[in-house]
Amino acid sequence: MRYLRLFCIRHGETTAAAANGSVFNGWTDVDLSDKGRRQLNEAADALQGIKFDAIWSSDLKRAAYGALALADRTGIAPVFTEEFRELNFGDCEGLPFDEINDRYPDLADALVAPKGSDFRFPNGESSGVFRKRIKKALENLTSRHPTGRVALFSHAGVGRALLADVLELGFHQMWALQQDHASLNVIDIFPNGGLRVILVNGYLGPSGYFGSGPGYDRLAGKP
Repeated sequence: MRYLRLFCIRHGETTAAAANGSVFNGWTDVDLSDKGRRQLNEAADALQGIKFDAIWSSDLKRAAYGALALADRTGIAPVFTEEFRELNFGDCEGLPFDEINDRYPDLADALVAPKGSDFRFPNGESSGVFRKRIKKALENLTSRHPTGRVALFSHAGVGRALLADVLELGFHQMWALQQDHASLNVIDIFPNGGLRVILVNGYLGPSGYFGSGPGYDRLAGKP
C-alpha cells in the first residue's frame, strides 16, 4: 500500500457506564463491563483477517484490552502510549452527567455545544490542547508507519479529534460526531498529506450495536 490505512477502534462499555450511563472517565483507568469485553472480542474477531502492520493503543486498560485481543489473534505486539488517552476531564473525572449538571450547571449547558478551543472541564484539559496532543500523537504514529495498515484502540474523544482534523471541522462539529462503544473509524493517510475518510462510527458486530457491519473486504483493500 502507498498510504496508511488507520483503523481507529473505541473501547467497549465500561463498568461505570453500565452502572451510571454517561460517565466522564478520561484518564481514570476504569474496567470494562462483561458487555464491553464481549464487544472488543467481537471487534477483534471481525478485524483478525486484515493484514495489519502494527497495533497501537492508549495505555488505559479499557482500550488496551482490545489491542491485546487483536494481538492474540494476529501475533502482533501492541504499542501502548499515553499520547492517545482520552481528554482529561479534571475535577469531573468519574462523574456521571447528572452529577455534573448538579455541581456545574453552566458547564452542563456548554457540553451540549462546546464551541471553542478554550472549552475545558474544571482543572482539566482544554479542547484545543487535547486536539494538539492527538495531532502530535498521530504524527508520531505516521512517522513510524507511513504506509500499510495500523489498528489504533482508543477513546471517543480521540476518534472525534482525528476525524475533526481530517475533515477540518471546528470544535462544535467535533463534539457532534457520534462514537459508540467498540465502533470503528477508518481513515487513509497519504504521504503527500492527502486524507480520505472510509468509515465513521462503523459496526463491528454481531451483537451490542445498532446495525449491520461494513464490507470488510473493502476495508482490507482486497479487490
